[in-house]
Amino acid sequence: MNSHLMIKCFVASSVMFIGFMIGLTATQYETLVDNVTRLTKHVEPRDSSHRKQPNIIFILADDLGWNDVSYHNSSCDIHTPNIDRLAKEGVRLQNYYAQATCSPSRASFMTGLYQSRHGVDRALSAADAGCLPSNLTVLPQVLKRHGYTTHLVGKWHLGHSRRNCLPNQRGFDTFLGFRNGAQDYYRHHHGNPRLARDTGVEYFEGFDFWENETAAESYTGQYATHIYVKRAEEIMTHHAQNGKPFFLFLSLSAVHMPAQVPENYMDQYEGHITDPLRKIYAGMTSCMDEGIKNVTDTLQRLDIWKDTVVVFSSDNGGAPKGHGSNLPLLGHKGNYFEGGIRVAAFVNSPLLSKQVQGTEYTGLMGIADWLPTFVEGMAGGSKDHSIDGFNMWDSIRYGIPSPRKEYVHAVGGNCDWKHGDGPLTMYGTIRVGDWKLFIGTMGQVAWLNKTPTTKDSLLQCSQSSSRLYNMRLDPYETSNQYQKEHKIYTTLLKRLKYHCRRKVQYLPQIERKEANPRLRQGVYTPWLDDWDELEWHPTSEDVDLFNARYITWERFCDTTRHTENDNSTST
Repeated sequence: MNSHLMIKCFVASSVMFIGFMIGLTATQYETLVDNVTRLTKHVEPRDSSHRKQPNIIFILADDLGWNDVSYHNSSCDIHTPNIDRLAKEGVRLQNYYAQATCSPSRASFMTGLYQSRHGVDRALSAADAGCLPSNLTVLPQVLKRHGYTTHLVGKWHLGHSRRNCLPNQRGFDTFLGFRNGAQDYYRHHHGNPRLARDTGVEYFEGFDFWENETAAESYTGQYATHIYVKRAEEIMTHHAQNGKPFFLFLSLSAVHMPAQVPENYMDQYEGHITDPLRKIYAGMTSCMDEGIKNVTDTLQRLDIWKDTVVVFSSDNGGAPKGHGSNLPLLGHKGNYFEGGIRVAAFVNSPLLSKQVQGTEYTGLMGIADWLPTFVEGMAGGSKDHSIDGFNMWDSIRYGIPSPRKEYVHAVGGNCDWKHGDGPLTMYGTIRVGDWKLFIGTMGQVAWLNKTPTTKDSLLQCSQSSSRLYNMRLDPYETSNQYQKEHKIYTTLLKRLKYHCRRKVQYLPQIERKEANPRLRQGVYTPWLDDWDELEWHPTSEDVDLFNARYITWERFCDTTRHTENDNSTST
């Protein structure tokens, strides 16, 4: 162990011992840690640019439930032996958050920003005129500056209305996959009955599979997860020959709907899982688990495992429509209960120190932290003070306390709202230390400790409310402390208002009938010019379409009012 790490570990241990001996409060303890951290900043390595840059593989599952990996539940009905082994031999991130839906999570991962600061606050639809703002510098662009080659395999889902929204225009050297939020796993089509209805057309479906910016119809009939894993193996093989560090974003479509998987992956669940859709979901998860084994086996066969960091995460919690389970956590994809945003995640690499391999890390962390972790911690880049993420590499690989004290999940509305102003017009969710605050109507539907597919397990949210939970004592969010802990509530509300005033304008929720792939040979190609999206203004027709389509959370909280058919390929 080098000298700067020895000093850090000694300091951390000493602070914990002193705090215990003299009985410091949680606030006093945090203040002491902050002061000691500032005093010991000089013990960081003076120059990290000469360290060997590791290969970085970020595997993102889609809609995987907290309870759908065996390492979270030994009695889980789904078998994930390879994920389990990697998690148990690596560092399991047990206090780690994504966003509530697909696009916001990917935008935070790519930018290192909170949802309120990158502006992508919803899952983008196939007809959405918005995309990840082009004025934001994103992860692959930064890694390329530090000598990495960059690859995206799988799901993009950050907009495709303009060419400058596409992956190859945002820093990826190569891209194989699809642009929308979901697809048929064999035909590679994206269909959206709701868009057809709302835009007044009979049919809204098209081909959505791309090799860089060329439609890749030769993959029709091949199962998506198999395609992605094979391409990942090809990328690793190429880089093993040239020795250049690479960043691979393996953005899987599994286990997002539609429910499709080759029959042989369901055989092990015959007679074990009776729900037919849950059985397909289990098969999709097992196929993904096999693919992850193939990735790590390839790394070892090529003798580049020793120079590689593998990160696994879900993009949000499991979706009840997709028959995922987040038990015992409350909530699901689309809301800000723990089941919607606290997700399965781990890091595995020979570069982890021996003392943390096979452990749980309980420090606070979020998906926005990966950009600085990869750039500063691994690639040798400098700190970017304009982003919200923290470099967590030393925390993960050495087990030292997290530099993060809070995480903003969402915020918006009237930032100056206060008690006495009438109806609640601000909304948001924030985690600060052990405490988590909701204000407004942030949950749509959540399940309790029952089978998530039964109707009596659904919990309808209130029109508007304030909820305060102690996540250390009440991780399942059963006891609202809003009335009892008013001082803590006030403190967290002030922090939420601070972040509310820093938020950017969210992307306008405008869908265009010009997006219909029937107008462009049946494929999802860009349909707008590459002007700056900040200068674009909706037409009156756009506004009418928006008003006809969207039902705001302030008015309704029952998702059954505006969800797609279970087997559609929309988000």
